[in-house]
Parts: sequence; C-alpha cells; structure tokens
Amino acid sequence: MKTGSYQIDNTTEYRRIKKILSKKNQPSKIMCFLMNALESYRQARKLGWSRPWNKYHLNVFQTFKLKFADDQALQELVSNILQHEIAMPASAKQFVNDLLSDEMHLMGFVFVHDFDDDGQLYEGVTYSLGRVKDKKYRDRIDLILESPVYAEKSQGLSRMRVYIDPYMTAKEPLWASTHGDNLSHDALQLFDQLADCSWSWASQEKRLWHHWTADYIDYFAPRQKMLEMSYFYQADRPKSRIQRRAEQAA
Repeated sequence: MKTGSYQIDNTTEYRRIKKILSKKNQPSKIMCFLMNALESYRQARKLGWSRPWNKYHLNVFQTFKLKFADDQALQELVSNILQHEIAMPASAKQFVNDLLSDEMHLMGFVFVHDFDDDGQLYEGVTYSLGRVKDKKYRDRIDLILESPVYAEKSQGLSRMRVYIDPYMTAKEPLWASTHGDNLSHDALQLFDQLADCSWSWASQEKRLWHHWTADYIDYFAPRQKMLEMSYFYQADRPKSRIQRRAEQAA
C-alpha cells in the first residue's frame, strides 16, 4: 500500500478497509489516508452522500441538518428555483419533481464552504437534498450559491451551480449547470437566508451534523480563510458579518 497511489477497486477490499477504520485504532495519518481512499470508492459508486464537486479544492467548515417542518421557507425557495427558474432537460426535471415530492424519504443538509476555483476564492453554501435508494445508494440534488472574495472581502452572490445526480446514472451527474447572470430574487433571498443560518445555527446542537469519520476526511475542517468581511460564520469575529441587503438599505 503506497502513500498517494492507493485506491480501493473491489468490494472485498472496501469491506476490509471499513473494518480497519471502524476500530479507530490507527494513527491519525493512516486513518486520513484510508478514509479518503474509502471516500473516493464511495463517491464513484454513489454509496454515500459525498460527491466530487464538494471535495476538490473545497473546505467545508459547517454542516447542518435540515428540518423540513421548521425550514418550509427555505424549501419553498429551493423548490421554486429548481422547478420554475432553471431550464433543464426533461430527464433532470422529472427527477427533481420526483425527489421533491417524496416527502417521506427526503433528507437535507446545508454545507458552508470556502472554495479555491483555479485561484479565485469563493465562500459559499450548498443546499443539498437527497434520499436513500436500494438501502445503500443515494440520490442527490445540490444547489450551490457562491460569493467571490477580493481583498479579504466577500462581494455578494455572483453565481449558482446546480447538480442533478440520481444514483442510477454513471459517475458523472445526470445534469449540471452554472448560472452567473441575472440571478433571481429567490436565489438572492436564499443566499441571504442561508447566510443567516450559518450564524444562527452555529451554536444550535440540534442543527449540527457531525460523524466521527469527518475528522479524517480532508475536505471537512475548520474555516481556513478568515475574511475581513464575510457573509458566513467566523468564530469570535461577529463584526466581520456582512448585513443583508434589506438591513443595509434601512
């Protein structure tokens, strides 16, 4: 097993590595090495929630659980954006409608992140919806809202990325797109409200998601790039918080 070149390529090896990790008795460096190999195997087969676009050059510093009974306003914004404001192929639209209507099995998370996109820093948030399929696979839809950062200051929502990814498709998502012009009022509202959640949910234990495996996955870590002015939570830096547009205009 060579560092940097190891990958899991069969079910037997996958189960063996899972067993090793579950004992939690290896040095941290080995745990990280094996966990990231396990994640790559799972991502390629959609065995869990993680996906490549939420991994590379990205650092997730907050993860929250959605509670749909309490988050109806957020869910309505997301549903409207996905169902009425984004033109997508019929196959993707059918999957979106099917997933959104499956209230019994629908699951949701919010991920707050820093993202180095080929040298351009963004801060952003992912509204992630999905469900378990065939016991071990995951359907997933991601709506990602991001603000570019210049001179240590976040500039405001400038782009929205969408990933439609049912588990039955190949490694690539069924459909993906990026939108950067004339973003809708709903998209701006969603960005503002999720930015608020980043601050207000930071101390709410019932909202926080954490699993021991995240301690050994390289794209989950405390915030690395603290900003002079930010839309998203910065511990012990409340004065860095950028007000919502409605508050700025008041």
